[in-house]
Amino acid sequence: MAFKKLDKSFYVREDTVKIAKELIGKYLLTDIGGEGITGGKIVETEAYLGAIDKASHGYGNRKTERNKNLYKEGGYAYVYFIYGMYYLFNVVTGRENNADAVLIRAIEPEIGLDIMLMRKERAKAGKSTLKNKTGKNKTAGWFGRFTSGPGLLTIALGIDLRHNGIPVCDNNNIDKKKNKLDIWLEDRNINITAEDIIETPRIGVGYAAEHALLPYRFKLKGNKWVSR
Repeated sequence: MAFKKLDKSFYVREDTVKIAKELIGKYLLTDIGGEGITGGKIVETEAYLGAIDKASHGYGNRKTERNKNLYKEGGYAYVYFIYGMYYLFNVVTGRENNADAVLIRAIEPEIGLDIMLMRKERAKAGKSTLKNKTGKNKTAGWFGRFTSGPGLLTIALGIDLRHNGIPVCDNNNIDKKKNKLDIWLEDRNINITAEDIIETPRIGVGYAAEHALLPYRFKLKGNKWVSR
């Protein structure tokens, strides 16, 4: 069954907090490196509100080489490297030069599990395959919480700095040579109500003073794949 990709009209709205909530229950998918489609249901997000948000890379309208793609219009990826080991994936929202974005913190993995586990093991061990001693693919055993956290899900989905600034919707400027999206988000008609979503302060933004207390982190209630 084909599902509707979220288009630019979803991302360019000005209420980034609302977008972050509405992304709970949507699907994040990738088709990277010819390895196959991978992804799952979004269960945790965080909203970042550009110039007015002390936790945002765009606070005070500061612009650097690192954050330049944050200033694109809604519907592009903003990917950055952190702690010398993780890539974090955000989708840019709002109008051009707003620097608003939603960080995808966790997904419930459903599609391409073998591929995601292979990538996790490859990142961990520097090996190109995930095999047990019998030569069969491992699909059980080490499963853990490998998409529970923004740095873990990008490993599983194959996202890195190559994808910083690329479109995530068809009506943005797709690379004509590839004529496809590497990363996109879908609406699979899952009904998420306000009662299904838990609102908490964001994680790891203690430097943002009073803005660290803003309830801009959203989690799907009762889902085991949310980050800890």
